Amino acid sequence: MIKTMKTGYFKTAIILFAAVTQLTGCMEAALMKGVQDAASGNVGQEEPNQIPDDSNSSGSTPDTGANSFSIQREAKKYKDRYELADTFAKLTDNRGDGVDELWGTRNFRVVLHGVMYRGGANNKYLSTPRNNVNPLPTVGLNNLCKEDFGASVYLYSENFESAPRSVSCQNTSHQSHTMQYKQYAAAGENEAILQMVYNRIKGKLNGPIYAHCWNGWHSSGLISGMALKQFCGWSNEKVDAYWVKNTDGNSAGFTTIRNRLKSFKPYVKFSITAAERAAICPTN
Repeated sequence: MIKTMKTGYFKTAIILFAAVTQLTGCMEAALMKGVQDAASGNVGQEEPNQIPDDSNSSGSTPDTGANSFSIQREAKKYKDRYELADTFAKLTDNRGDGVDELWGTRNFRVVLHGVMYRGGANNKYLSTPRNNVNPLPTVGLNNLCKEDFGASVYLYSENFESAPRSVSCQNTSHQSHTMQYKQYAAAGENEAILQMVYNRIKGKLNGPIYAHCWNGWHSSGLISGMALKQFCGWSNEKVDAYWVKNTDGNSAGFTTIRNRLKSFKPYVKFSITAAERAAICPTN
């Protein structure tokens, strides 16, 4: 009996010794792993098979600025589109013929690339003509909208009450687009117009401005000359010659307008950077 008990105690001792040895080995392995993890900086990290799958998460790629406004990019876009070498070249002539996408305008010219264009309203030469003393016809407004213009400014007040204050369209990118239609006088309200031009340069207007009178000669030349003095530093002599040449031979008898252009003083608050000037100003 005593021999049997001793044998049982002996077996139990062997089992306990094996268990303790195994436990000690596990502890040593765990301790070694902890030391290795600490050395490699992996403390607290999950095992590779425990990393959550976030392939379907809604996280977005950070904005790199590729879609932010750039007047340099906008100016290049319109230079490439219209290919107007100087401020005298026209995309539509005095009858409104020329580039089909600009039908409804007359004597369409660039003032500031990607920012401001000038001309007249084609009312006389429509398929159903109307009096020349009118704002832009609807077809002209719609076409400017489709060409990505952000605003058009009528420089007289006659019959503006009959015109829409905005038009909506699908622009060149096939996106919904709205163009505003404003009425300001070139002489007495030049500050409001130049504020719009400044806003466009600074990315606060969703497209260029088309400033127009009836024929695209006199009042449009006045506000355009002011813009060239304001944003490009043109001299009185240069803007006066510019105004005369762009009347297409109809400059006689407009001394008052020419004097207003010469007397215009640029606004300090509309100053722009040298880089902006280099991008938008014509070279002639």
